[in-house]
Amino acid sequence: MIILRTFILIFISLVLFKETNMILAAENSTVDLVTEKYTLDNGLTVILEENHASAVVAVNVWVKVGSACEGEGEHGLAHVHEHMLFKGTEKRGVGEIARVIESSGGDINAFTSFDETVYYVVIASRFAETALDVLSDAVSHSTFDPAELSKELEVVLEEIRRGEDSPSRVLSQKMFAEAFKEHAYKRPVIGTSQSVKSFTRDKILKFYKKWYSPDNMVLVVVGDFNKSDIKDKINETFGKLSKTSIPNCEIPVESAQKEIKPFVISKDIKEGYFVLAFHGPEANSDDTPVLDVLSNILGSGESSRLYRNVKEEKGVVNSIYSYAFTPKDPGLFVVGGTLKPENAKEALKEVLTELYRLKSEKVSTRELEKAKVNIESDTIYTKETMQGQAQKLGYFEVETGDFIFEKEYLEKVSKVRAEDVIRVANKYFNNNNMTPGLLLPSDSVTINVNEIKQIAEDVSSNLQSESKKDSSKPKEEVFKTKLENGITLLVKENHTVPIFAARAVFLAGVRFENEKNNGISNILSDMFTRGTDTRTAEDIAVEIESLAAEIDGFSGRNSIGVAVESLSKNYDKTMDIFADVILNPSFPVQEIERARREILASINRQGDNPIRTAINTFLSTLYIKHPYRFDTLGKTEVVENFNKQDLEKFYKKYINPQNLVIAVAGDVDTERVVASIKKHFSGFNGAELKLPKISAEQPAGSIRQSTVSQKDKAQAHILLGFLAPDLNDDDQYAFEILNTVLSGQGGRLFTELRDIRSLAYSVTSFYTPGLEPGYFGVYIGTSPQKEKEAIDGIKEQLELLLDKGITGDELKRAQNYLIGNFEIGLQQNSSQAARIAFDEIYGQGYGDYQKYPENIMSVTKEDVLNVAKKYIDMNKYTITVLRPES
Repeated sequence: MIILRTFILIFISLVLFKETNMILAAENSTVDLVTEKYTLDNGLTVILEENHASAVVAVNVWVKVGSACEGEGEHGLAHVHEHMLFKGTEKRGVGEIARVIESSGGDINAFTSFDETVYYVVIASRFAETALDVLSDAVSHSTFDPAELSKELEVVLEEIRRGEDSPSRVLSQKMFAEAFKEHAYKRPVIGTSQSVKSFTRDKILKFYKKWYSPDNMVLVVVGDFNKSDIKDKINETFGKLSKTSIPNCEIPVESAQKEIKPFVISKDIKEGYFVLAFHGPEANSDDTPVLDVLSNILGSGESSRLYRNVKEEKGVVNSIYSYAFTPKDPGLFVVGGTLKPENAKEALKEVLTELYRLKSEKVSTRELEKAKVNIESDTIYTKETMQGQAQKLGYFEVETGDFIFEKEYLEKVSKVRAEDVIRVANKYFNNNNMTPGLLLPSDSVTINVNEIKQIAEDVSSNLQSESKKDSSKPKEEVFKTKLENGITLLVKENHTVPIFAARAVFLAGVRFENEKNNGISNILSDMFTRGTDTRTAEDIAVEIESLAAEIDGFSGRNSIGVAVESLSKNYDKTMDIFADVILNPSFPVQEIERARREILASINRQGDNPIRTAINTFLSTLYIKHPYRFDTLGKTEVVENFNKQDLEKFYKKYINPQNLVIAVAGDVDTERVVASIKKHFSGFNGAELKLPKISAEQPAGSIRQSTVSQKDKAQAHILLGFLAPDLNDDDQYAFEILNTVLSGQGGRLFTELRDIRSLAYSVTSFYTPGLEPGYFGVYIGTSPQKEKEAIDGIKEQLELLLDKGITGDELKRAQNYLIGNFEIGLQQNSSQAARIAFDEIYGQGYGDYQKYPENIMSVTKEDVLNVAKKYIDMNKYTITVLRPES
């Protein structure tokens, strides 16, 4: 499918050591390239593609017989035909074919492989008819002149001898002979000296007449021609070929390999050579695109894994390569190279380790994309030549039965995922499916077959053990690094869908506000996307929408920041905007006024919501000194007076690299993320970070009460609660269980106070931890007439909890609910980015979320009772009642 495989196919088969431009090109989308396939009356398949880019025509004849169809006594016959078909026909003498083509400024050549023999002419388009006439004559009327045959057989024998002097060819032949014990791929395409010496003219003519029939050929013509004209010329030349009866090509099916088949051979050479061959798929298998991607990741270029890790870092090989040989029948996946003999053992160990790691470790998005681009570019570059396109069409027609199969192939390549690479690695990369071999200098045989077996067993066993160890502990899915300026960067790859999300989080929010600036975090967060030094608010909106992305500032009780979500293909453009709004907000006065109007409207609307009003009143009663008493939106009288200088001052104080955690989650490559964050944020500097020290709120010494009266309201809204565990207190897990047992439609409060006693339409409990003690409470909305009964009902349920605790069934249901809800909540990349960012900046550590299920499951009934007694004191609660104004 790719250039490398095509060249190696010719090379390892010892077919033809000439400069053949064997390149398979990509399906061209240009509208003036029209490809057509049809069949002549004599059965010849014809593929035509007009291409007027240059005045050249390439004519290929693909004969669907190679060395694999040879019977006993015929080994190497297909290759001999490659040599003889240009040596004279009934109407053209010896040497005349080459003279005719070359005198027209053209080139004529041929090659043989396991599955086909190909003859081609590349010539100026005005001589296209000459090419058709010459090739049709050669494939149907060759005379196999006895004198020329004798000469060419000697040439082939010399070619065989030359191959015997080539270490790489010797090793390749041995590899095929060991890997294939039944299939014809075990034999060299060129044959052996013994078989070639046995060939007679009669034997060659018999093979020629048996296989060289038009219904066993594909004619491909690509180039500068008029289709109707070329069809007439094809009919006048190839249309006259006589059809004969073609026998079936009987090729034994290779049985599945059941054990490792190592070999070591020696020769009078100076350098060592090695191969590791694994049985693999055929050309049209769905696994082939995946293996091509895998091969590219392993062995294509200086950034590939084998080159970087085995050659450069470990230094145990001198050269290294990999390729997927996928012919018509199942082929091989091969890794090979050269080495110093003394490094043989270590080289095999390191190469196998790299291969077998692919069975459990995901390749990165960057590696995947690079491999896909390499494969696609290989096919595109060859489109520059008519011969490249002609050979591509012929290859796919003969090998897969579909001349446009490459389009499907490239689509499959584009869809290869990291999980696909793991799947095929597990399918093919196994010791029992491997034929490892070495060719070493005769005086430096440093390894034997038993040692090869042991190395393979050790590598496989060690990696399996590591995999089991890894699976028995929480996976370290998050990458963390710290930039020189203090920024903490977290990356969590998730390639399920092509989306990513990022969060930039700073400690700030209500927790760092006071009476004079309450609400400044909220308005600052709104201003991030309202203009930068180089982008207006409209620019940001237009750019983000054009990328199908979303970006917003956020603020809360403990933090402030920017959130973005986008398609992974738009990563670079999206992150440029993300960085710009964080680093360069310009605080346009006009936009400040717009933000102010919107916030004041939100505060005003909040006053119309009795539940929101009740909650704000409850918090300002529960917290006397701590900033959690403030509304996150801010106070009207404060928000009305914010100016640009106030925002700039707050920005400079807290938007500081030492106070920043950036988390990126989704379909991203970690290396690429690190590079982009460094690119955008490495110049981000600030003054020495001085964060305010926030004292924890002390529990109430007695009952605290607050009431609110509102006109035109029909219900009473009651909140009764207490301070509760903070985010870094292990009590939080038992408290979550406690809260879950009480809340929800299946909780005690709903069942007792609504379903049984009909005291409310809405009743629940809530728990919100903070960086200092958070809060827990019970809310009920009831009729004013049932206010006292509702309050008594809440107290009864809390006292029952303090007295009896919870049941085993309640504990189990709560644990299942919390873990299930937690996992559901982490489905989206945005949730994952937010979780790891907040956990990290709040001091819990980015990996804290991985321990959540375990922490919840470790809670006992006794733990719940203990935290209930620790935080719930029925003599020291805080209660807020919002009731209709009478």
